[in-house]
Amino acid sequence: MNWHRLDREKTVDMINSVRSAAEALLFSPITSEAKCTRLPFYSNHLLYRLTNYASLPTFSMDFVGDGQKFRYLDGSEGPILDINGSAGLTLTKDTVIPYLNFYFLNVRLEEGEIIVLKDPQEAATIDMFDDERREDINLQPDQARVSSDGAGAFVVMTPIFLDGSLVDAEITVDPAGRVSVKSLGIMKLPNWQ
Repeated sequence: MNWHRLDREKTVDMINSVRSAAEALLFSPITSEAKCTRLPFYSNHLLYRLTNYASLPTFSMDFVGDGQKFRYLDGSEGPILDINGSAGLTLTKDTVIPYLNFYFLNVRLEEGEIIVLKDPQEAATIDMFDDERREDINLQPDQARVSSDGAGAFVVMTPIFLDGSLVDAEITVDPAGRVSVKSLGIMKLPNWQ
């Protein structure tokens, strides 16, 4: 992702906007950095990351916001669905896969961690990937097939890494941004162990 660092004044405004009395010590303009990046499926909101460099280890919190109001991405789909209703969610054949990458990065599912793969061979080395690869929301899978169901939903057929297994999946994204994953079976690779 192409992150843009916020200037000091905007960083202070963001910190003041997102912290509560209980979190007053988590972020300080002196020891923290705020940055943002564009999301291709939102017309008027950005992804913001607030990082505290004074703690060991350093930690970050992600938010989606319009520059004035910020919604913390807490690991559930609730904040994303709320944002979708107000942030001008635009799903097209070109933006549905970046949306899925963003969704799976920020929502913890019962099924476990899901990573949309560029190609099936990527599954063998996925544990060695760094955070930058996992956060590459613009990654486009070589074998993905995207279609529309005629009612505004998109169906994506693509290989995914699902809780430690390479899976061929059918993923449906409805117009509100709700995601459902249907496993079509575990894929086999040559030399897959």
